[in-house]
Amino acid sequence: MDIFYVRLMLSFIVGATWITTATILAEKYGSKIGGVITGIPSTTVLSLFFIGLTQSPAFAVKSVVAIPVVLGVDALFSAVYILLSKRSFVTSIAIPLVIWFILSFFVVLSELSNLGLSLILFGVLYASSIFVVGKRTDVRSQGSRKMTYSFGQILFRACLSGSIIAGAVVASRLGGPILGGVFASFPAIMLSTMIITRLSHGKDFSSAIMKVLMISGGLNVVIYALAVELLYPSLGLYVGTAAAFSVSLITSYLTYRFIQNRIG
Repeated sequence: MDIFYVRLMLSFIVGATWITTATILAEKYGSKIGGVITGIPSTTVLSLFFIGLTQSPAFAVKSVVAIPVVLGVDALFSAVYILLSKRSFVTSIAIPLVIWFILSFFVVLSELSNLGLSLILFGVLYASSIFVVGKRTDVRSQGSRKMTYSFGQILFRACLSGSIIAGAVVASRLGGPILGGVFASFPAIMLSTMIITRLSHGKDFSSAIMKVLMISGGLNVVIYALAVELLYPSLGLYVGTAAAFSVSLITSYLTYRFIQNRIG
């Protein structure tokens, strides 16, 4: 089987499982748990692994350069959604998507090759997004929701999240170098989480989980990417991926402890 189809199938399965599980845990234990779990690296793990598998671990390391700045754009995407969450469902999602596409096109066209600059841009966008959400909104953490799940509800969440993530993979393959580069960094996890939580529990719950995801996702995926840059050359693709993911699990736990104590 073509390696692309293997990646596509795994992207669908991982996305469907990850988001469905995270939203169920958020409903059972509250938005903090769900946001942190959703923010654990998943699609980035697959993307870098398959780049390393189909080309080389060294090429995957080179791909790390653009990840931080794109994650900064993703944080801004979440912040704009939260700021607009009191508006209609379509408006609050469409406007952040338009902003994300515009900024991502500039990132791709810039052909950024300096990791230090990418990290600086990430820091500016990430910190600004958190600051604005903290100052301009009153998003509070949400507790558990009593839910009785039907097979249809679970299937809908799995198919929606899996399809969004797999669709981004297909678009990155077919869209040409520029559009492909944009879709390769598409915030599929964030978008699917937004839609599912908004439809299931409304804007307050959705904004609460996106606030946590904005904080945990940006930080932990950047740490995973930096771990890949450090560990792939010395440990190779398979052990390096496992080690980098282990690092991100540790930082995800530390992020959760911080969010539990500091985020209202």
